Amino acid sequence: MLKANKTLPYYRKKAVILYIKTEIHLYENFKSLLSFVFYFGRISWRNCHQLSEWVDKCIVLLEGDYENVHPKVIAFMLNICSIMLQNEWLIITMREKRITDRLLALLAMHNERFTPSIKLGYIRILTSISRISLGFAYIRLQKAWLYLIKLCNCDHTLYVVRDARKLLCELLYKFSVKAKDENVVLEMLDEIIKPLHDNVYQEGSDRIMINVDDLETQHKVSSTLDLLSYIFEQTLEMEEKTNLARLCQRHHNIELAVWKLVEMTQDPGFLQKILHTVTSYNFAMLVQDQWQPGRGCIESEKFSRFGVNFLNGMKFCISRQKLLNFVKLVELNHKLWKKLASRAPTEIQIEHERVRFENLLITFYLMPLLFILRKRLFYDAELFEDYLIRLFKVNCEHTLRICYAFRDLIYTSGESSLSMVADMAYKSIHGILSMENMLEREQAVLVFQAMIYALKEFVDNSQAIRSGEMGVCLKLWLSTEYGIAIPHVLYATLIGLQTLIKRYRINWNESIDTTCIVNIVASVLENPNLTDNLAVQALKLIQLSIEYFLSPNMALLLDNLQGSGLLCLGPIIVKRLHDLSWEVRDSALELTTSIADISRCKFPAFQQFLHDFKLCSIVSDMLRNDSETYVRASALKCLSKMVVINVIWENNLNGHELIDYLFFILSNESEGLVRKESVKVLTVLYEHHKIPSKYLNPLYSVISYCILSDLDWEVKVEALHFWELEFEEQFTNQGMIDGTFPTVTFSKDNKKIVTLTEKEINLRIIKVFQELSQRGCLGVILKCLKEEYEKEVLKAVVGMVHRLFQQLKNYDYESIIDDMDKNGHQNSNEYKSAVVDESIPPVTLDTETSVLNNQQSEEIIEAILISQDINLLAASYEKQLQLNNGNIPNVPRSSIDEQLYKNYTNIGPKQFIDSIKQMDLNQMVKSHQNWFTEMESFSSLVDDILVVIRQENEAIFADCY
Repeated sequence: MLKANKTLPYYRKKAVILYIKTEIHLYENFKSLLSFVFYFGRISWRNCHQLSEWVDKCIVLLEGDYENVHPKVIAFMLNICSIMLQNEWLIITMREKRITDRLLALLAMHNERFTPSIKLGYIRILTSISRISLGFAYIRLQKAWLYLIKLCNCDHTLYVVRDARKLLCELLYKFSVKAKDENVVLEMLDEIIKPLHDNVYQEGSDRIMINVDDLETQHKVSSTLDLLSYIFEQTLEMEEKTNLARLCQRHHNIELAVWKLVEMTQDPGFLQKILHTVTSYNFAMLVQDQWQPGRGCIESEKFSRFGVNFLNGMKFCISRQKLLNFVKLVELNHKLWKKLASRAPTEIQIEHERVRFENLLITFYLMPLLFILRKRLFYDAELFEDYLIRLFKVNCEHTLRICYAFRDLIYTSGESSLSMVADMAYKSIHGILSMENMLEREQAVLVFQAMIYALKEFVDNSQAIRSGEMGVCLKLWLSTEYGIAIPHVLYATLIGLQTLIKRYRINWNESIDTTCIVNIVASVLENPNLTDNLAVQALKLIQLSIEYFLSPNMALLLDNLQGSGLLCLGPIIVKRLHDLSWEVRDSALELTTSIADISRCKFPAFQQFLHDFKLCSIVSDMLRNDSETYVRASALKCLSKMVVINVIWENNLNGHELIDYLFFILSNESEGLVRKESVKVLTVLYEHHKIPSKYLNPLYSVISYCILSDLDWEVKVEALHFWELEFEEQFTNQGMIDGTFPTVTFSKDNKKIVTLTEKEINLRIIKVFQELSQRGCLGVILKCLKEEYEKEVLKAVVGMVHRLFQQLKNYDYESIIDDMDKNGHQNSNEYKSAVVDESIPPVTLDTETSVLNNQQSEEIIEAILISQDINLLAASYEKQLQLNNGNIPNVPRSSIDEQLYKNYTNIGPKQFIDSIKQMDLNQMVKSHQNWFTEMESFSSLVDDILVVIRQENEAIFADCY
């Protein structure tokens, strides 16, 4: 596409704007775009003459005047070339036109003017040709890797540097291992390390030029250090061993050369790059010298030099007083150690001691966190002593000496030491959490216990040490409230404990400290200075502790919480449910939901807890009055757990009022999340409690309305779950167990055990379908299948139908329905007589019953005559007076027609089954899936662009913004 000029029509300018706006999609999905072009133009890989001609024209324009072609089109052309070069049928054609040669010539001519996207296109071209032997030789001949090194050493975008480094490492690996061409490898390494020699060493000498923290020198050397670190790290992941690290040492003495850089900097960032390079080199040399492919892990005795180098790096950070580099170096060693995978032994030998390398790393990690401990209680506690002894046992003498050196450095840091140690503790916790997938269980327990002890520091200062023998800096910490001074450490500790609990499910056998988490965090929550974020995380930690650490066996021994530390949670939860921050209220509701859930079976003592602190009424009030959508939704989730508990339902919740309000929500609430949870509560109520008959018609109508008329697909899916529950209820009522009818069952109608013959089973299946039809269920499902366009809703309703017929596959339900249809009038009369309202007594001509009724009537009349008028008046108004005195609020009514479901009762079982048989349900879901995929695909976007360009209609551009 040539640059737009003023003579272009307006619609073409708009198309260019739309094209530019899709730039991100273009470069991430250019393969999809090319596939679309091939499909649209009916072009195959073997017949792509037009495409190659277009590429050739673009190159001709570029050779004539670089300004003729838009940079985005150049980048797109390069990406197309990279794909074409992957195909063997096109390589010969492109060689004949010298496409690659001409592109490299343009690269040398206009390199400084290229945008990052164009440079990325060139990298992709080199990547494509490097995968074939002919292209690999071409790269060697043209020394194309020089351009890659230049990209790595200059300031470019992340994507350019990343792809350039990746391709450069692949070339080094192929030249070294596959081609066995050491000369080319040495030539590449010379070019990579050249900036290090040019900017550090004096010309013709091994002495370095001391320019302390010279920003220009650091800038030139940093890219080289990053590239070397990347290459050394990649050697740990390559399929075969390489000698890259050995060549760097033999020809450039790389270890000494990099270590000399520390003499010219005090900058922590540049120092970290140096340490990163040295550490990566240490691991690369370990693999190259000590590992033999096919022999499993490296022998422990061969780690002595590696271990000494590691400890020297840690000592260097202490000697330079760079504690932040100390923490980062530990994290780097941990990541590289995990890259060794099966090559790493369980223990390594450092000089004459055998230790687990990961234990050393965890100990160094925990040093800043342990250093903020200041309570006398710990030093007298047997558990804490056991923990410290355990740390001593899993470490070697060299590790402990470094830990003591760390301590001495903190003692001499002065008044700023608290903030310094707190920052390191914060970074240590985040470093540990970033490697949660790498931690072994033993190390995870050590970290967990350290976090528990650190959490206790945020409770109060009453037990702080007040000894004159402490260092000056520690004395300054005693009067400091950690919750105010270092809240970020508290936040990281809370997050860390949650992560470890969820991932490792640490139990009290591994750490007895798990039993006191709830009490510690409850004390933290009582701090009035706690921020909203801290309160939210503290509530979440209490929730996890209750869910994971309450033993079911011990819980069943308690019938109340008297004397338990859990009793302190009541006032805290009530307080946080009234917090000004909606996030805190929402977290408190989630905690209450968890308590209500486990109170049903696992911990029944919590039922009285919920009653004593009136949490049910508080949650109900929040449902009605809270202004935040998420809080109201959480309140409904909490109620869905509470209503299944009979004691709470009967004593604390007004069932009729709650049902009315749920109907009101489903007809008037604007937020789909709240409506969805309301349907869920109704479903739970219907499953666990008998709904009064006056609510059945509104209930079926509300569910039908939600499925067919609600605008939120999640509400529809949840309402479909209600009908699926109705399926199960009806089959269960007819005696079905686990999807089949047993040979005998108890008949509720006859009050006796009956044998289920084939005829009896047929009658029961007929009754199920009739019940579902009378509730409008079959009609609603059929309408949903015919008119629903939401993919998730359609999948849910199709799944319901499949499960329904799966249950009946062992029974000839089609012939049963056909027989029912033939005798439809008779069955309909029988059904109608069977479902007559049980509250209306049948008329009888029995003489004895008539006499009895007459006697009862006479007794009632006599009682009325004997009673005084004032008593009759009081009895008549008693209920009304109770209502007025009780101040029961007027519950809002639903606007949904109570008889709505009857509009769908005209669909009978026969019509329903015949309609389902005519539908290909699986194909229906698949076509919807394909439709949504195509609508969201990149091909659809490009198709829209082409349509816009071809149609000179400016009204179409309204969709572009």
